[in-house]
Amino acid sequence: MKNINKLPLLPALLIIFSLYACVPQKEVTHTKKQLAQVDINLIGHQQKMQKLNEQRQQKENDNEISDTASYKIKKFIDKTNTQIAELVAKNKILIGDVSVNKEDWLALQKALSFSREQEKLIGDKVSLIAELINRNTVIELDQDVIFGPGQYTLSPDVSQMISKMFAPVAKEINYFINKYPDFPLSLVLTAKGYADATTINKSSNLYQKLADRMKLSGKTDFTNEELNQELSNARAESVINLLKTFTVGKSPDGTSVKNILYLFEGKGEKFPSPKIDDYKTNDPRRRIVLLFWSIFPD
Repeated sequence: MKNINKLPLLPALLIIFSLYACVPQKEVTHTKKQLAQVDINLIGHQQKMQKLNEQRQQKENDNEISDTASYKIKKFIDKTNTQIAELVAKNKILIGDVSVNKEDWLALQKALSFSREQEKLIGDKVSLIAELINRNTVIELDQDVIFGPGQYTLSPDVSQMISKMFAPVAKEINYFINKYPDFPLSLVLTAKGYADATTINKSSNLYQKLADRMKLSGKTDFTNEELNQELSNARAESVINLLKTFTVGKSPDGTSVKNILYLFEGKGEKFPSPKIDDYKTNDPRRRIVLLFWSIFPD
């Protein structure tokens, strides 16, 4: 009776043994080591992105990168860090399995292949962000040169001059497109206008034009600070409208840059550089338009 009860266990034991016996244990060990190395590389990317995030924040503090671009780069870094953490956590479960059956062996192989692909893609994106952050991504345009006194529109001659000034940036953007062809890129172009505290006479044409632009606010009387704010906004808008006519960053088939975002912002009498604290009332260093560009993976 005792021997009969044991007999049904034999086929089951043989099946279990055959499942484990057909799994190449040496290859399992080797594959686990390879997967562990990929995880080390991924964690290395996380550490690099932490340093890049610190550089990004410093450039934003120094007004050397636009707020929008800084936000989008930070969002990309956070998203990629989450992706890495989830991937490494899943891999640790496979690496830590003491015994591996046929099904687990196939999962281990798939995890290694997938993790390698993701590690390469993430590495390329980290390189792109590093190159972008370490480049000068802002152009300073002297308003006294590109705008006439009391004007905020651009003449054709000045427009041509700005297009030439922007040519090096176009080359930079094309450089990124050509170097990182494996994923779509987005481009952000931002103009920030600044003005000094020069008084705008209420009897001037400029006052009337600015008041007309501001009439939707419901006000009929404006402070000089508000007028300079609108003047800086109008000049930044003129620069961005000009850039919209360029075909910057587009490949012949138009697919290299997925999105191009154009933004403008008037900063009024604020100081363009936090590194300078000795501006005078009519300091020409405040009569500028800062043109920012940034390109990053979606």
